[in-house]
Amino acid sequence: MSALLESRDRMMPSDAVARVVEVVLHPLPYFTLILEAPALYAGIAAGQFVMLETTGSLEPYLRRAFSVADVSNGPGGVRIELLGKVVGRGTLAMATLAPGDERRVLGPLGRGFTLPAAGRVALVAGGVGSAPLLLTARQLAARAVAFDVFYGGRGAVDLPRADELEAWARRAGGRLVAVTEDGSRGERGLVTAALVAALDAGERYDATFSCGPMAMLAAVASISMARGLPGEAALETEMGCGFGACLGCAIPHVSGRYALCCKDGPVFRLDEVRW
Repeated sequence: MSALLESRDRMMPSDAVARVVEVVLHPLPYFTLILEAPALYAGIAAGQFVMLETTGSLEPYLRRAFSVADVSNGPGGVRIELLGKVVGRGTLAMATLAPGDERRVLGPLGRGFTLPAAGRVALVAGGVGSAPLLLTARQLAARAVAFDVFYGGRGAVDLPRADELEAWARRAGGRLVAVTEDGSRGERGLVTAALVAALDAGERYDATFSCGPMAMLAAVASISMARGLPGEAALETEMGCGFGACLGCAIPHVSGRYALCCKDGPVFRLDEVRW
């Protein structure tokens, strides 16, 4: 895989105040939070994340971890986008923020994807796991690297920003394969079955990049390794601190130890994790 993928150096994170530019509802429970962020975010790697303050008070106390879904230049400087899903008080507070509100943001954190400079790859996303793959799609398209996107969810509502992913894929010469369990958008079934069908039909990829529920990632790992495909996955775990102090995001590593998702990941090679 090292022959295919180029590495990225990590940037030193900062703890700074970010200003809310806009909250986009997709509709709920999914939303995108657009923030004006420190200038260092302009060079963020796809797959890296931030820890965001939710209410500006002690309740809820812990910040929430979010992959950066996109980064761009706006009138006030660098803007980052966080794709979220309302699942509790913290994320509800984020979804109801208003333009001009300010929250502290710690980042960029963690290890991102190591993206190829050439070739053709498959992106596999499940629900809100599309967040880091949105930025991945932008960065691949900028390099003229071709890719297909396999995007799955329970229903059409669980495919937020699918049209955007499709646009990036087409720009790079690829396509979006939408899959829903209830058949309300695209194919009916599981996204991993769509990946297998594409491979069986003769589609050739140099690597897979994925993010979504752990069961989906385990299936992607099994499919990729069985076919000799290198790949990386951004793991979704609950995080308390984001930099390795609380030890709350441990995942089983093939070495026999436990790795910290926030510090050693959240992006891991598929052959690093004991699925």
